[in-house]
Amino acid sequence: MTARNGDYHPVNRFGALTGRRVLFGFAGFFGIVFAVNGFFIYKALSTFDGVEIEGAYQKGRAYNHLLERMDEQRRLGWQATISTDTAPAGTRLQVTFARADGSALTGLDVEGTFWRPVASGADRRQPLAETASGIYETVFDLAHDGNWLVRVAATSAAGETFVQEERVIVSAGR
Repeated sequence: MTARNGDYHPVNRFGALTGRRVLFGFAGFFGIVFAVNGFFIYKALSTFDGVEIEGAYQKGRAYNHLLERMDEQRRLGWQATISTDTAPAGTRLQVTFARADGSALTGLDVEGTFWRPVASGADRRQPLAETASGIYETVFDLAHDGNWLVRVAATSAAGETFVQEERVIVSAGR
């Protein structure tokens, strides 16, 4: 039996399969793969790298130190209540500090920070003044309304430190 008499009839839609066509097929396939990979590498290297702070690796390595500081803060038993509202000149930040027994904490050195998670350069930091026994406040002039992180750091005369963060929504009212 010969090839002409058998049941096998190859489809010659694209012409005869030659070594040159196989070579061009492989070269074309891998050329497309390399071009797409090159595009993805370019986009990955030219866009935001996800690191917002410098030294993120070193801060990650110091995590055990952070856990120790959190335990020390828990042992202090201090409590802070953070509140924000609209003031004529901006956004008022008010923090009430109390000991574990509920008595007011006075004489603290308190600093407040409004940190904008989605926009760099909009952060604001300033000291808070004690306006009543255990109540500290100040007014911030924030550039944007919306979602903010508030960080309050307090230090006593004895060197004890306390830090608390909360997420707040600042609305237009000015």
